[in-house]
Amino acid sequence: MTSDPNKKSLRQFQSRDVLWESFEQMARELECSVDYLINEAMKQYARQRSLAGRTPAPVGMRPPEASLPPVALPAEAPRAPASKPRAAPPSRVVPPPPPPRAQIPPAPTRLAAPPPQSRTAVPQPTPLAPRTAPPPPVPSAGRSLPPPLPRHPSPVPPPASSAPTSSTLFVVYDGEKFPVNKDRFVIGRGKQTSDLMVKDPNVSRQHAMVECQKGMYFMVDMGSTNGVEFAGQRIARKPIAEGDTFRICDHEISFTYR
Repeated sequence: MTSDPNKKSLRQFQSRDVLWESFEQMARELECSVDYLINEAMKQYARQRSLAGRTPAPVGMRPPEASLPPVALPAEAPRAPASKPRAAPPSRVVPPPPPPRAQIPPAPTRLAAPPPQSRTAVPQPTPLAPRTAPPPPVPSAGRSLPPPLPRHPSPVPPPASSAPTSSTLFVVYDGEKFPVNKDRFVIGRGKQTSDLMVKDPNVSRQHAMVECQKGMYFMVDMGSTNGVEFAGQRIARKPIAEGDTFRICDHEISFTYR
């Protein structure tokens, strides 16, 4: 194993003619070399084999618990001997109470009848006369009512002017400036699918994208194999400032608003 994972050496192997013709046709369609296509296929196969060879650890199992030493239970205290039951004292004979004397109920008292009440006529409420609206005032012969004033609609304020757009962003690559004149400016190897083409087999067909959202520009990685680096670190999405320089494989791409 070498320390450099990107180092390439010449290898020879035997291949079927039909398989080699298929790789050549795929390389022409993808606009890349056959060596790059075979390397990518071997890389994907190696990843699948490494994932298939792993055996997942059993879920929910734990090592058997160590046997615990027996715990000595405290000895029961000796019980005191049961005391002998005491003899009940002799019961005293209570004489029965004398029978109650019969009581004579008092005679019921008669209540005096209330005096008859005189019936008085309840006054009935008198019906109220219906209220009528007062008649409209009759103008005098010498005076005339003024005509109603015309109603003018309230003035409608003019629509607010749209906010000024931000300045144009330029991509500087290989000594040339390219204006970013769309919301999704694609950088990649493909001729028909990229707005800025980078001729390199290590660059994906759609490698990165300059995205504009609410007047701000962002550098976005579109899931490429080798990724996008800024200041030596791989990024997935980053705002673009004046003079920022990004690295795609062996190529430097700068941005400016001037």
